[in-house]
Amino acid sequence: MLYGLGAMGEALFAGHQGNDGSAVKWGLAMGAGLADMGACQGHGSWAMPHGILLTWALMIEGGVQINRLGQRFHDETCGYSEAAPAVVAQPGAEVWCVFDEPILQLARTFPDFLELQRCGGVFRAGNSGELAARIGCPVQSLESSLAWTVGQSDAFGRRFARTLQYPLYAVRVTGALFHTQGGLDVDARCRVRKADGAVLPNLWAAGGAARGVSGPQLSGYLSGNGLLSAMAGAWIAAHDIAPILGGTA
Repeated sequence: MLYGLGAMGEALFAGHQGNDGSAVKWGLAMGAGLADMGACQGHGSWAMPHGILLTWALMIEGGVQINRLGQRFHDETCGYSEAAPAVVAQPGAEVWCVFDEPILQLARTFPDFLELQRCGGVFRAGNSGELAARIGCPVQSLESSLAWTVGQSDAFGRRFARTLQYPLYAVRVTGALFHTQGGLDVDARCRVRKADGAVLPNLWAAGGAARGVSGPQLSGYLSGNGLLSAMAGAWIAAHDIAPILGGTA
């Protein structure tokens, strides 16, 4: 288990293999403190077994996620990172993203989706029986999960603008971990702090090595938070280090 990541500590890792936490280990060896280690970027629609990211835009535009029991289990309009532990918590840690023709047309504007189609990762169902058979769930449960009242909040607090119409399309997905958002504790100048808050001499950290701006939990992640921490943190650290080295950043 990775610190306070909960279910995501056991999730499939879809990040860069070189991102192995070495900088955090080095900092700990020098007495650094850690912060926000429960935060990370996850994603709730990593296509399986193909290992291709299915854009969350399909869920925002009206798609739903169905588990092996034929049930929806959350509000799919939440953030894709926030959705990841909900997906991992389902039976087998896998669910199906389900959507219809209008959403399919949107999906086809994404190169990753076109690759997923070429790999055979998109299943077409002409009726509820075909879709239930592919998911491996009771037809009645599936039909109930796909029936909602347009314009009214459902049990998860989601409001749909329309219902999904057959043919429907389904992609098997899991929840994936891309990278942590926590790291070495730093102050406003990106100087690394010890566990007691004292600043370590001549040690700065930014990007993946340092705590980010997502806060202590996975739900705090927003698109671009990792890049923001890397670019802004590096700029701050460079300008703090430059005078010590007798130059300018």
